[in-house]
Amino acid sequence: MLSTVERVLFLKSADIFGNIPTRDLVPVAAVADEVHFSPGELLIRYGDRADCLYIVLSGDVTVHPKGRNEVTVGEGAVLGEMGILSGRPRSADCIAVGDVTALRIGRDEFWELLGEYPAVALGVIQVLVRRIETGQ
Repeated sequence: MLSTVERVLFLKSADIFGNIPTRDLVPVAAVADEVHFSPGELLIRYGDRADCLYIVLSGDVTVHPKGRNEVTVGEGAVLGEMGILSGRPRSADCIAVGDVTALRIGRDEFWELLGEYPAVALGVIQVLVRRIETGQ
């Protein structure tokens, strides 16, 4: 189990939180739950309600988006952020390749953080804009 300091340092390494000042990541770390998945277990199911996002701490996850090529992601990858921001159903299945440990942030907690901590909202927006501009 990671301490709050370890969670903050890890969040800082994830692209969606990388532009956010370290002190503003403390409340993000406080609401994140550490969760574990076994090989073949679904983190996210296509079509489900988007109720959280995950930041992969360790292990690999295969992302199977509908109508596009699958991709495998690992440590530091953020999964499910677009669903909780858009309010749309999940757009892909995300399956643990092996044992996976991740931080889980619920949708309601994430939206509260965006409202209470402008630096978090600005950092997330900057990353999403960069993704759109680079086609990621």
